[in-house]
Amino acid sequence: MEKKPTLTIHEFFTKLQNIEDRDQRVAALRKHAYKQIKTVLQLAYNDNVELDLPEGAPPYRPNPEKNFPISRMSSVFRTIGYCVKGNKYSQIRKEKWFISILEQLHPEDAKILIAAKDGKLHTFSFKKYSKITKVLVKDALPEILK
Repeated sequence: MEKKPTLTIHEFFTKLQNIEDRDQRVAALRKHAYKQIKTVLQLAYNDNVELDLPEGAPPYRPNPEKNFPISRMSSVFRTIGYCVKGNKYSQIRKEKWFISILEQLHPEDAKILIAAKDGKLHTFSFKKYSKITKVLVKDALPEILK
């Protein structure tokens, strides 16, 4: 059964970052990572998954909602697969889909997604998530790095 999001991406990553013991971080990631968390981690650390998008943040309007409905997370991420390198869609269409995703996410989650796309999650925002490394992901969720 697929895990349902209970926290936004940045809330989940902050909780994970605050766990001091590495084995407990591995266990927490293994137990609580839902599909969208796994997608972000794949973008950040799987060398075989790459979005066909320019580096950096595209011109987008951050979502002004204060209470982001977590239940919408799965529908927001639905089109991310269309942005992968090697598919049939035009560059402009991929960029529009990505911007649409960013504009629907919590503003902090949008920044995380951009950092993951660029392979800079572990150095993002003054190493805010420095404990969420490729090695940690490999130990907790090796299937997403294949």
